[in-house]
Amino acid sequence: MSDQQQKVENLLSKVLTELKLDLTHPSLKDTPKRIAKMFCEEIFSSLCEKLPALTKFPNENCTEMILFDNIPFTSTCEHHFVFFSGRAFFLYIPNDWLVGASKVARLIDYFCKKPQIQERLSSEIINHFCREIQPKGAMLVMRGVHECMSHRGVKTGDGAGMTTSAIYGDFAKPEVRAEATNLIQISILDRR
Repeated sequence: MSDQQQKVENLLSKVLTELKLDLTHPSLKDTPKRIAKMFCEEIFSSLCEKLPALTKFPNENCTEMILFDNIPFTSTCEHHFVFFSGRAFFLYIPNDWLVGASKVARLIDYFCKKPQIQERLSSEIINHFCREIQPKGAMLVMRGVHECMSHRGVKTGDGAGMTTSAIYGDFAKPEVRAEATNLIQISILDRR
């Protein structure tokens, strides 16, 4: 266990005790340790990890749009520390480089593993991708259901969500954005 994880465990013990939970109870005695491990090694792991490399390959002649669809994501709202999760749709038009098929999902996963707001999350992902790959254009659409809205506060349930998008380059053109939207719609219909 790292020093950081031990410190988080100690602080969580104080918080849970302050909430009047009996940490000597068999069900709760290891809860601070489990939560600290989950925070440090899983849901906030990108705070201590390096960004994954985007494996790229020379583009031999691909000039059309590429869509990575229905990528599941889960992140943590920085305002209430509850989850938001959903699906991402990532499109790009290559220039000199193609990206490895699993790398976009890994990139999304990396940026999700820290306290976050969805609006910033979309921008961070697209900005990093475009710096590394330098495509002609890229677009990311994310739809998430936020537990801070569905399970507390207004309690909308799982139907209401938020959709964000981030665009770069050629995707600012209305006809390119329209083609991207059509591809996303086809992808969604194929899942039904």
